[in-house]
Amino acid sequence: MINIALCGGYGKMGHAITDFAQLSDHFNISYIIETPEKCLLTNLGMGVKLIDVIDHEDIDVVVDFTSKKSCIEHLQISVDNGKPFVTGTTGFDETEMEEIRRISEKGRVFYSPNYSLGVFILGKLLGTISELARNDYDIEIVEMHHNQKTDAPSGTALKLRDILLKSNPDYSVIYGRKGIYEPRSRSEIAIHTLRGGDVVGEHEVIFAGNGERLELTHKAISRKTFAAGVFRAIDFLVCRTENRLYGMEDLFQL
Repeated sequence: MINIALCGGYGKMGHAITDFAQLSDHFNISYIIETPEKCLLTNLGMGVKLIDVIDHEDIDVVVDFTSKKSCIEHLQISVDNGKPFVTGTTGFDETEMEEIRRISEKGRVFYSPNYSLGVFILGKLLGTISELARNDYDIEIVEMHHNQKTDAPSGTALKLRDILLKSNPDYSVIYGRKGIYEPRSRSEIAIHTLRGGDVVGEHEVIFAGNGERLELTHKAISRKTFAAGVFRAIDFLVCRTENRLYGMEDLFQL
């Protein structure tokens, strides 16, 4: 049995992770780490602070789906106490990611903006396609999520951007086209963000050429898909011995 301290347990992903664990004989949610405000709104009982329980024996791993600030705080607490840390929190800028990488040098940490196998496969396809399509197609990324998502573009869209930039290192990136009054440059990747309703997550990468268009789309129908990936990452991480930052590339190389 793997015992989990779940940070952000009353959020959308928190509910999906809790539901998954309840159906498993292999995972147990020992503690819900949640803000007092969220606890009051949900009527699901009071959460606890991670710092107050981190040294308890019934915590084998900490899982975090919270906010940028809370995630980094929980990461530091977990690493300081020798607990593996898994997170899918997004919205970090490069300075914050550098801090995560620095802290991870002293602990076992798994980070991914998206825990879907389908998105991982999409990324692999993009690596191949962008090599072949270089200089012949305009590249656009469109992502849509529910109306409560706070960061934009999504962490997944930014991950897809980074994959494309590896094959096109001289390309620039723009976010929407408001205020731009000129023809599109071939050497750019544009990212467009949509928010509305209860959309779980949709990402589309478009390669637009002369007389043809190639579109690769991933649509998440349920957060159960992400939860399954999170638990796969947990199983992977608790068996690691090297202190470093792990990701989906490590998980699917096994």
